[in-house]
Amino acid sequence: MSTKLELGVFLPIGNNGFLVSKTAPQYAPSFEMNRQIAIMAENFGFDLIFSMSKWRGFGGTTHFWDTTLESVTLMTALAAVTSRIRLIATMQPVLFAPAVAAKMAATIDDISGGRFGINIVTGSFLDEFDQMGILPPDYAAQRYRYAEEWLKVVKRLWTEDSVTFDGEWFHLNDCRSSPRPVRQPHPFIVCAGTSDEGLRFTAREGDYCFLGGVTVEHTKQLSRRMKDVAAEFGRPIKTATTILPVMADTMAEAERRWKLLQDGVDREAIANIAGYYVRKGRQSGLNRIAKMEKDISFAGRITIGTPEDIANYIAELTLEGGLDCIQLLFADYIEGLEVFHAAVMPLLRQRGVI
Repeated sequence: MSTKLELGVFLPIGNNGFLVSKTAPQYAPSFEMNRQIAIMAENFGFDLIFSMSKWRGFGGTTHFWDTTLESVTLMTALAAVTSRIRLIATMQPVLFAPAVAAKMAATIDDISGGRFGINIVTGSFLDEFDQMGILPPDYAAQRYRYAEEWLKVVKRLWTEDSVTFDGEWFHLNDCRSSPRPVRQPHPFIVCAGTSDEGLRFTAREGDYCFLGGVTVEHTKQLSRRMKDVAAEFGRPIKTATTILPVMADTMAEAERRWKLLQDGVDREAIANIAGYYVRKGRQSGLNRIAKMEKDISFAGRITIGTPEDIANYIAELTLEGGLDCIQLLFADYIEGLEVFHAAVMPLLRQRGVI
């Protein structure tokens, strides 16, 4: 692992955050909430903030993610109100023409002083794009080749005075894009693919790989595998995962809080998410169904216990599994960040993790 574990916050840009539960905090996403979270994270010594991209929700009693902010716009605003923390926005290549993406990223990198990174999502829920009528023919089968060509063009626009390109999907003639990004040679790249094709794309192009994993051991295995694949291309890469701690002073109280969240599960919303994955038949999606039915969270492995339990869990992932970054989600972000900073971070320092 790197000499210092990086800590990040997975921002709640969708309504109610990431727990698919009627008994979790219910709220609409807002810039003000995310601004407060970003400034707290920066003041507490966190290294990065991250936002997903979502264009269609899943309904249910909680209207799960039926209301979402747009990732790039949000991170642009947060770049202007922070000074140190790195910012990662999500871009789907199918939504952003390369020349537009290159100019947007260079602008945000200027606002942030070189703190900007792009999370590239090739697929996820393709019905989001079906509703817009923009999917190229056979996109699902070719999404990584599409993303590779897209990123090739974007990187050239970031580093060359003029780009002429005649590819399978993109065609540019003496295309100019100035200014160049502050960060050289370009903003850092994040990917989250876990299939063989996704891992190899990330190994070739990414600076970070976000990993899931069904179990702790599985996550550690994925981290080691990702670094081995990157080494085949002669590249280093950082691995990251997400956790959603349910914390209390005692294990009994933490378990009580978790049961309360479980008792409020929005089964209709989870069924809607599962229905999409079943229709598409991708193994990564089918794995997520089982995880969601157990964890009632779309992202972030549920981690239940005292602050010491949470610190031990993070130490296992990083010291034994070699993960470089942990991204945190919370049921209540403001309270959760305050407790994590006050009770967990000192323990991580004692263990030599941060």
